[in-house]
Order: sequence, then structure tokens, then C-alpha cells
Amino acid sequence: MCPLSLGGSQQKQPTEFGELLRLLDSRPQPALVYYDGSSASLEESARIELSGKVLANWANKLIGLFTEEHDLSTGDPVLVDMMPHWKAAAVALAAASAGAAVLFQHADAEPPHPDPRLVVTDRPMRWLTGDELGDAELAAVSLGMVDASYQEATGAELPVWVTDVSAEARQFPDQLLTPIPTVALPSVEPAAGGGPLVIRRWDSHSLAHMVGTWAAGGVVVLFQGPEDGEMWEQMLRNEGLSERIP
Repeated sequence: MCPLSLGGSQQKQPTEFGELLRLLDSRPQPALVYYDGSSASLEESARIELSGKVLANWANKLIGLFTEEHDLSTGDPVLVDMMPHWKAAAVALAAASAGAAVLFQHADAEPPHPDPRLVVTDRPMRWLTGDELGDAELAAVSLGMVDASYQEATGAELPVWVTDVSAEARQFPDQLLTPIPTVALPSVEPAAGGGPLVIRRWDSHSLAHMVGTWAAGGVVVLFQGPEDGEMWEQMLRNEGLSERIP
């Protein structure tokens, strides 16, 4: 599966996040695919596909939320403490587009990154019961497609000072009403061999590889689960990957 072209037109490849968001917004083709292969049963596994336009809409809503509710600005460190999930990718894209320095974490063995300005997490209770949060603000993300609130999705009640992303992001428009800062895309080498970018776990280069893939018109595939199960094999077939990813 080769990176998707945008209707065959020769568009200038974006070099800034604002240009990338506009490019995604013009793209009806898939830009982000998420596989939940954590279940042992293929029937209970999930595949979610977002077009470029839908991804841009989510990012724009989250930019509005982060800048208005958290006054996020250029250079602020944002820790995305989430599994490789499509909402984590949208959060990272939004925070980076607002000029934040995005860091990923989602393993209990990892030490927390020092002094984040904002922590966005799918496991807020871990941060509420410890002392790692410090002076950072906290935003909780539930992982359903159309969750009305974190409490509705999980049954856990959040303190009033914690941002419920699922409940509050929907109040913001799909399109940006005010310009975002001019922030250059990170420099990244194209993926070897072309085709979709597959991410199974976050690392320090994940954001750069994702935005570089989208800027080139490609597809990002996020996979959660074991790499020896039926869903992994199904993902390889679906995405045109004839060999296992090293």
C-alpha cells in the first residue's frame, strides 16, 4: 500500500503545522487507522479509520480546548500519557500545532517527564493518586468514539478541576477561528520502502514520523495488542503489508 496521493494533484508539501492541518482538511482519504487487537477474539477486535478531514476536525477542536481552557502557548511541554490510540495521535497533533513541545509516555516503568505544563492521559486516576503531577494541569481522555463524558465512558468521576476532554472538546468548532502560531514541522526522513507508517509503541520520534507521513500524503497505522495474534495478521493484510514489520 503506497502513500495516498491527493487526487493526483501536485500540491506543495507542507512545512508548517498550519499548512499540514489545511492539507489534512482537504483530504477525504484515510490518514489514520487504529487497530485494537488486545482481545483474543478477532470478532471483538476493532479497526477505526479516520480520513484526513476528520483528523483535522478533531485536531482543531482540541486546539481550541487546549488554548482556551489551558492557555497553551508556544514551548509549553505537554505530556501525552496514552496508549498508541487514534485520540492520542489527535491530541499530539493538536498540541504540537499550538506550538507545544509534545512528549509521549505510557508505561508504568517509565519515570515521568519532568515539569510538564499539561498532562493529557487516558488513566487520570494514576495521576490523581500520586504526587507526580506537581504543578501541571490534567486532562482526561476516554477512548470511545463518541463518549459524552469520561464518567459516562468509564464510570469514574473526575474532580472539577480536571478537564474532561470527551465532554468539552465537542463544544469547540471543527475549524479554527483564530490563527495558530507559525510552527515548523519536525524534520524527518521518509519511511523506508514507502507504505503506511506502523506504530506499536511511542518513542521520541513518533510525532515527527507521524506528521512527516501525513505531510507526504501517507497513512499512519496505530496498533495496540500482541504481534502474534489474528488481528495483527489481519492488519498486515488490510494495509497491504506482506511481511512483518521489523
